[in-house]
Amino acid sequence: MKKEKKELLLNMGTVMRGYLIFPAVFGLILLGLTIALFFIYIPTGLVAAAAFILYVLALAVFFAINNRNLERGLVRFARQYGGLEGEMISDFPMPYVLTDPDGRIIAYNKIFGRIYDEKAGLNNITQIFHELSEADLHFDTDSNNISVFYDNRDYRLCIKHIKVTKDLIEGKIVLMPQQDMVLCAIYLFDETEIVNMMRRILAEQLVIGSIYVDNYDEVMSRDLDVQKNVQAAMIDKTIGAYFSNVGGVVRKLERDRYFVIFKRKYLTGLQRNKFEILDQVKKLDMGSEHVITISIGIGVGEDYTQVEAASNSALELALGRGGDQVVVKEGERVYFYGGKTKQVEKNTRVKARVKAIALRDVLISKERVVIMGHKNADIDAFAASVGIYKAARSLGKHAYIIVNRGSNTVQSVFEQFLEDEEYSQGVFISPEQAEDMVTQDTALVIVDVNRPEIFECPDLVQNTSSVVLIDHHLQSGEKIDNLVLSYVEPTASSASEMVTEILQYITDNINLRKLEAEALYGGIIIDTDSFTRNTGVRTFEAAAYLRKIGIDIQAVHNNFRDTLDTARIKAVAMETAEEIIPGFVAAVSPAEGVFNPTVVAAQVANDLLDIKGVKASFVLTNIAGKTYVSARSTGDTNVQLVMERMGGGGHLNIAGCQLEDTTVEDARKALGATIRKMIEEKDLI
Repeated sequence: MKKEKKELLLNMGTVMRGYLIFPAVFGLILLGLTIALFFIYIPTGLVAAAAFILYVLALAVFFAINNRNLERGLVRFARQYGGLEGEMISDFPMPYVLTDPDGRIIAYNKIFGRIYDEKAGLNNITQIFHELSEADLHFDTDSNNISVFYDNRDYRLCIKHIKVTKDLIEGKIVLMPQQDMVLCAIYLFDETEIVNMMRRILAEQLVIGSIYVDNYDEVMSRDLDVQKNVQAAMIDKTIGAYFSNVGGVVRKLERDRYFVIFKRKYLTGLQRNKFEILDQVKKLDMGSEHVITISIGIGVGEDYTQVEAASNSALELALGRGGDQVVVKEGERVYFYGGKTKQVEKNTRVKARVKAIALRDVLISKERVVIMGHKNADIDAFAASVGIYKAARSLGKHAYIIVNRGSNTVQSVFEQFLEDEEYSQGVFISPEQAEDMVTQDTALVIVDVNRPEIFECPDLVQNTSSVVLIDHHLQSGEKIDNLVLSYVEPTASSASEMVTEILQYITDNINLRKLEAEALYGGIIIDTDSFTRNTGVRTFEAAAYLRKIGIDIQAVHNNFRDTLDTARIKAVAMETAEEIIPGFVAAVSPAEGVFNPTVVAAQVANDLLDIKGVKASFVLTNIAGKTYVSARSTGDTNVQLVMERMGGGGHLNIAGCQLEDTTVEDARKALGATIRKMIEEKDLI
């Protein structure tokens, strides 16, 4: 083919040279001779000039007569050349297809014909390769590469833009293009062997796991040494047997910690079975009133140093979410499994004391302290902020609390603080003021929230290298930059409870006043629904500490009593309550004419739990086209898992989500479908 093409070009070149070059050379010689004769003898020069003019005229007549034959010859040459070009593409040993900008097939070569069946009626490239969309055909770069899987083969489609005319397209034409249109030339590179090799390499990579027995001390505390040894052996055997089935190697690092490695190819199977080891461990008969649970963090990647760090980070995240679950971390992607068991509160305050001392060191090292909670701050976030403010002031630091005066749910309590002499002197600042105030010499303390997108002022995290997080919600896995101290305790009833404990250890000269203590007490009673849900020994101990200060409990309750209008709105919402499935109830709370619709929705969700047989409640309210869902649980169901599936998060008993551009009815349908699917998949109890 190449030889024929070369011969055609040589022959055509010879003809063109003979046709154009000889007359031009002869004309130049004649012109030079004419000029020379003028210098020798002018009359002779005039005769020569006349002869030159006659030559030019004769040449013009000659070209005019033979022009049509020349055009025909050139067209015939172009067609022969194009035919060879088309034949070469047709025999090209790589699948090749030409489409219009919308993906409709125009032409293709023989080897692509083995893939493309024109009789099947598939006239668009996107119908053949489903991974390819019309948007992939429109790009501004030199080329676009898309990986597809077709007929048990892996292909890389290299797409290039070319400008062609319909006169130059010959051969197998499916659709005639418009004149001078930009087309897509698509080359198919078969990468099946490369992909298979990469998969084999990936499958043989080692993943690293860190295992922690969540409640080892509680389970073993009352047993004799012999019994402890037997129980420890049962745990060792169960963990070892589970991972030995996938060729894993388990090493015990401490009495409650293990290290495991296994090949990545087995990870998919473990994920598919949702890590049955969680249930196997819980079924062990430990001869104790406690059920043993474990947490596992698994790191995946190529660099084993980073993989080990990822496994430790994943374990911390699993523990921060309450334990009894597996977290798999692969780069920025995080996967959660388990977490269905109600967390058991640890009675020891050791962790609170350690975190309080660490917090004190951070606060002392900075010039000022700025505290913020979440958007639409509630009493728990506000009270916890006040508690941290008090701790900072006791350490002699300037401290400020970010409050969005146009978006909070604690206006009555907030106004009481504004009437106080200390807090009326610029303690409360707006998000705009905080942006100018937070620098590298500022400690930024975030309370009652761990999801960056709902921080009161998310951009502040980038302005300082010292960020402290104190929260009682399950961790979402989202990265928080510049975090120097994290205290996440999902078993705590509220951030107010956690801060109350911190205040008892951070310094000896805390002088908590009645106003501040009442705010913290209010944060606890609201998040526990007046001590009826999600309470533990430490919850009542924190409340007792605040009670000793001399708070007026009736005054605290008066701050949160409903108005008559609110009571009517709640009644309307209660009338809409319907059972999605047995034990799961959904209701709709009106938003029009309500000062804080989301707060009312949360209160209705709490009230629904008082109905016999209700395990979880979900109340929806629509504000400006966005549907808010407030979820509550008696503790038998983890509503946080449901809300995570819908893009939200929260706590085992208290969670929520926000759905953009969604009606209440569509949100309710999506909620029902999510719950049913999770129950079918046994992800929800």
